[in-house]
Amino acid sequence: MSLSATDLLEIRSIFKDELRKELEPIKGDLEALSNDVKELYEMIASLQHSAVTDPKFKRLSIEKKLLALNAELLEAARQVGITLPR
Repeated sequence: MSLSATDLLEIRSIFKDELRKELEPIKGDLEALSNDVKELYEMIASLQHSAVTDPKFKRLSIEKKLLALNAELLEAARQVGITLPR
């Protein structure tokens, strides 16, 4: 028994429809994960340009280091929409 071209097209169509139905629930999850990865890359990039990685930071007084760290923390919290207690 051999399948005709029409039979093969119908099988292909059914298979594609079923595959779409199966993949639809994870489509949103995949998109969310992709967005999370992009956010992480952006956070890493911003950390690489932060005051903490500046060679001058090591020479600052403890008070100035704390002020710089506080500013970095407040900026990071602002970027993700978190309000820190004062």
